[in-house]
Amino acid sequence: MKASTEGEGEFKPNPILVKILNESGWYKTLVETMPEGIIASDMNGIIVYANPKIHQMIGYADKELIGMDSLSIVVAKDRARVRRESEKRFNEKATSQYEITFKTKVGSKVPVIISGTPILGPNSESIGTYAIITDIRYRKIIEKELRSKNIELQTLYNNLLELYEQLAVIIADSTTIFTDIYLFTSKDCVYCAPAEEVLQEVLASYGGKLTYRKVDIEEEPELAEKYDIMSLPTIVVGDEQLTSVPDMFKLHSALFSALVPEEKFRRTRQELDNLISNSPIAIFTINKKGILTGVNPLVEMMTGRNRDNLVGINVMKKSKKEEQIFPNSLISYFKKGLTGEKVAVNRLKIKELDEKNPQSFSIISFKLVPMTNKEGETTEVLVLSEDVTTSAIQEDELVKSYSKLEELNEQLLKMNKERSDFVEVTTTGLLDPLKSSRELIDQILSGQSGEINEETFGTLEYLRNNLENVYKSMIDILDFSTLESQGFTLEPKKHSIKEIVTDTLEAIGSVVIDKGFIVTRDIPEKVDAWCDKEQVIRILKNLIINAINFTEKDCKIHISAQNLKNGFIDVSIKDNGIGIAKKNIKRIFDQYAKVDSKSSGSGLGLAVVKSLVEAHGGTIEAISEGKNKGSIFKFTLPKNQKTYKEYVVSEA
Repeated sequence: MKASTEGEGEFKPNPILVKILNESGWYKTLVETMPEGIIASDMNGIIVYANPKIHQMIGYADKELIGMDSLSIVVAKDRARVRRESEKRFNEKATSQYEITFKTKVGSKVPVIISGTPILGPNSESIGTYAIITDIRYRKIIEKELRSKNIELQTLYNNLLELYEQLAVIIADSTTIFTDIYLFTSKDCVYCAPAEEVLQEVLASYGGKLTYRKVDIEEEPELAEKYDIMSLPTIVVGDEQLTSVPDMFKLHSALFSALVPEEKFRRTRQELDNLISNSPIAIFTINKKGILTGVNPLVEMMTGRNRDNLVGINVMKKSKKEEQIFPNSLISYFKKGLTGEKVAVNRLKIKELDEKNPQSFSIISFKLVPMTNKEGETTEVLVLSEDVTTSAIQEDELVKSYSKLEELNEQLLKMNKERSDFVEVTTTGLLDPLKSSRELIDQILSGQSGEINEETFGTLEYLRNNLENVYKSMIDILDFSTLESQGFTLEPKKHSIKEIVTDTLEAIGSVVIDKGFIVTRDIPEKVDAWCDKEQVIRILKNLIINAINFTEKDCKIHISAQNLKNGFIDVSIKDNGIGIAKKNIKRIFDQYAKVDSKSSGSGLGLAVVKSLVEAHGGTIEAISEGKNKGSIFKFTLPKNQKTYKEYVVSEA
């Protein structure tokens, strides 16, 4: 039967989805709602973008980080490393990841992991960097707790060895003290053999000076009755009885109590018992035949079995009737320990893991210490095991999140380049016809195409002004797109600010004359700046024309400059125009921001100005007392090469 071809044809995605993906800001929304911090900076180390998460992480208000030196939020001891990593990233054009500490606005410290990727221009040159910031304060707390517990493990082990050494010395000095030691058994006793092995190993550590007597209760019922033996096996040491396979440490304690009853040694023995019983880790011992000879309470949680059902079991052999207590992977380490090898493992899975409801001791870390007799032979191993299930799951999740963030970062970089390329191609394609139309209207207005009446003249002049506004907006968009994708390449030299202002006013003089504006200046002769002259003229032109456009009549513009004490100069442009509302002051330099919705322009002019100022290592601010009270725009520039290198070159 022939397969149907109905429905075949060109794939057509959902038009609503296409519209969303083509919107210029959808990816920005994605970045701004991410749970991780995002920072983008230019080649001079100046922050040009920071998402809300990073502001929240280090205590800055929304967009307050923009324009700041990226090193200013890094603690002093880590700044050199950030410079090295940035230089390496730019040279190799590769992602790098490292750990540093941020400094919050109030001075506290936040440990973070930086995953930085260079932003490449159209010719594959580095033009900035894009970094994903992960707050690892919680992970640091976990690491600190793990280190603390490891220290506890080591301390516990040292205490055990020290106490054993004390016992050996005491027994060596107590050879004149004797006590009766009995092991009560029977022919049918299942656990009597393991109990005897534990007893023999413990007595061996006393150098053969202590012996025991094995008693079959069926052959000597009177002796069993005398000691009131109720269950088998039972070890009798003086007045103390230990039933079943004895815990190795309790047997040591019983022998020590019978041999050396002084109170000071009794306190040492109690300290040992309490240390083991109340330890925050699982502790158990295995003899050379694989018999579990001693356990503390946490071993019950580790194995899911009662202590009485653990001691005496051979953990090396799998019983046909019972499930294996420990996995083969752990048993292989036990075997290494019994050969005399010390073992330390940070993470080992010993149970099936349910990540939503993890069971304790599913993943463990452990130390395995061989214990030897006086002849240096390994008689048993001491195992110190800690539950690390929760921290292991968290670390795995962290690794997965890093991988996802790296993938997202690559996608964002790709989309950013595609968007910049689209803006450049589109804008450049529109500029030529706009320019041609404007020139044609200029010819008609000049009378080159013949005389025109007054009404037509007014209409054409209106069209020309509109074309001029559109042309300027397209230039702003192209400039800003170039800034985002390529950054600025400055050619700084020493220049007189007075000369720069004069050249700027000559370039826009016709506009000033046509509208009747008065421009005054207060610029001393010896105010110089280390700057790119063409770019500073561009800054001034934008600010002065803005002042003209936002002043309705009788406008006065005052330009002043002065030397500052911090190695910079200050330039100020003051007007008596419509002013800026207080609510708009903070966003006046944002992309596409307009304080007057009816005004022409792209809303990118001041954003470009801010970027140009910051590329020189300076700052810019807007000041206004409110509506119809005029505005002041103040910006700074380095006044010499030394300051420029300190704030720009050395931070790249």
